[in-house]
Amino acid sequence: MEKIILLIAIMLLLTSNVFASQEGVLSLSSFLLESKGIGSSGPVSISGTKNDKNEFTLLTIKVFGKEYKISDEDLKKIPAKPYNGIQLSYEHGYKELGGRTVYIILQFGFTSGNRDRTLITITESGSVNVESMKN
Repeated sequence: MEKIILLIAIMLLLTSNVFASQEGVLSLSSFLLESKGIGSSGPVSISGTKNDKNEFTLLTIKVFGKEYKISDEDLKKIPAKPYNGIQLSYEHGYKELGGRTVYIILQFGFTSGNRDRTLITITESGSVNVESMKN
């Protein structure tokens, strides 16, 4: 029995000095993304800047031949996270529901998956919506 306890103690001592690499977030501080678009979306460009507190200070989207500067009120709806990814998608949409729509997802995460996401929706009629997404 003493040999088993000694063996377990030695194994515990040997495993306590294990070192592992830890993945870190490379947060976007400023960016410019451009897409030629698909179908009738037309070209899309998104530019933005963030401060040292991970708060967006500027977010501009050019789409449907117009430029939309996200208001300070809507910028405050974006949680101050170290976003390190952006996803773009497009929906042709129905005119009575706002028409063509571009979706922008700000993502914060690691190779193991997303931790936080914020959805920005812009319709052809000029409607802009910002909302946090559940993972």
